[in-house]
Amino acid sequence: MTTHRPSEEQFYTWLEEEYQIDCKEKVSCTKKAEENSVYTVIETGSNIKSEYLLFNTVGKIYENQNGDRTIIKAIGVFGSYFTIINDET
Repeated sequence: MTTHRPSEEQFYTWLEEEYQIDCKEKVSCTKKAEENSVYTVIETGSNIKSEYLLFNTVGKIYENQNGDRTIIKAIGVFGSYFTIINDET
């Protein structure tokens, strides 16, 4: 049953594909913006719950140098992630 829960590495792959946030270094990340520019975001919050039988949840908070925050919460089930919350302020 635990094979249904995608891994944290799969989350980071999904995050890059879905939201253009690349976190190869896990704390300091880059985010693609419009006009092909890239800027640095810092992971300021993280919550991963994987105790569930068939799924897991991941919550991440990223902040740029201007204090703008991006909050992503997702559910992982059947080998994929799906957005629950995407809040960019």
